[in-house]
Amino acid sequence: MVIDVIVAVLGAAALLGRAGFCLYAAGLVRSKNSAGMVARLLCDLCLVTLIFWIVGAAILFQTTNAYFSLNPKFLAAKIVNGQGIESIVFFQLVMILMASGAVAGATAERIRFFPLCAASILLGGLLLPVTAHWAWYGWLADRGFIDVAGGAALQLAAGVCACVAAILVGARTGKFNRDGSSSMIPGHNLPLVGIGVMLMLVGWLPYVCGSAWIGSVVAGHANPFRHMTESASPAAMQTMLAAAAAGFMAILVGQLRYGKPDIVLALIGFLGGCVAIAPGAGVVGAPAAALIGAVAGIFIPIIAVTIDLRMRIDDPTGIVAIQILGGGWGTLAVGFFCPLHEGATRGHQIGIQIAGIAAIAALSAVLSFILFALIKLLGSIRAKEADEFDGLDLAEHDIGAYPDFQQTTIKSYHLREM
Repeated sequence: MVIDVIVAVLGAAALLGRAGFCLYAAGLVRSKNSAGMVARLLCDLCLVTLIFWIVGAAILFQTTNAYFSLNPKFLAAKIVNGQGIESIVFFQLVMILMASGAVAGATAERIRFFPLCAASILLGGLLLPVTAHWAWYGWLADRGFIDVAGGAALQLAAGVCACVAAILVGARTGKFNRDGSSSMIPGHNLPLVGIGVMLMLVGWLPYVCGSAWIGSVVAGHANPFRHMTESASPAAMQTMLAAAAAGFMAILVGQLRYGKPDIVLALIGFLGGCVAIAPGAGVVGAPAAALIGAVAGIFIPIIAVTIDLRMRIDDPTGIVAIQILGGGWGTLAVGFFCPLHEGATRGHQIGIQIAGIAAIAALSAVLSFILFALIKLLGSIRAKEADEFDGLDLAEHDIGAYPDFQQTTIKSYHLREM
């Protein structure tokens, strides 16, 4: 009973990270699209929760084989009180929610509302439950794969899905020019972005600590409270070290590259450090955590710029670089720094980590491509150019985030009913 309460509280606290991402994404889009971004992330939260309850949990907690199946005991209404696992199901739902908003961020300001819902259903009902099962209970776990808080199983998988979606949906109108240059389209509220990042850190700590501890609960550890001290407590400090090192190095990258610290790149690097430590939190030591964060803080801002300028993938929130590079690097780094089990070699552990990264990324890319290519083939996946110009807040929701500064007429509910 006490364990269930602790797990539930950790999961509820981790949801602050989801609230932080909402502020982060809303601030990085233009004001005419910020209310729609909130609506999209709210809808994603609702759909992922429902589809995970209906079928996702049955995939994640299946015991038939090491790859894919359904556990009838976890299908929708069959998850009943008294099983003693409701808190575990809730916490792992929260873990999926911490990654599922990536597609909304990467395709912001041009994807239509309801096609985006299909991504939520894919992530919550199939893709992330499958990759999480592989990493924590399935064939990767059987081979010694280590991914404590879903750096690869959740963050990398969702990041690949977001990248595929951004490519197939296409860039915002006016983002890329005929001469090959890229236009800067700044977000409308950087203080909101900064508050969102700080709030994500607040939610990331219980998320990582709970993930580091929950394995002992699921495995029936003889003394899970002692294991909490041994794993969750170090995970908190390691998360802070990685985030701090990443943020500071990202500030230096901006200073050295542009002559001034770039605020957005610093925040992207900071979040990259949080994602990078997720696979090894509580496993690697404090010095390794700082090094993992520092490397993430150097390369993630650089890759974010490369994605924009060289690869010409329009990602207003930088979430593709944060989740793919952060999750991938952090998962690989576990192989370099984790303690080895008896009989294991460093090369073997690194090979397992690489195999897990490749398998998860490949599955995510294939399923995401099938989904978004099918949606694109069947109908319009992106907003009309005129709607992009006016803003999706007005085009799709008949409202503006800042109505005092909105010149276009907004229909009231009364007029729409008539």
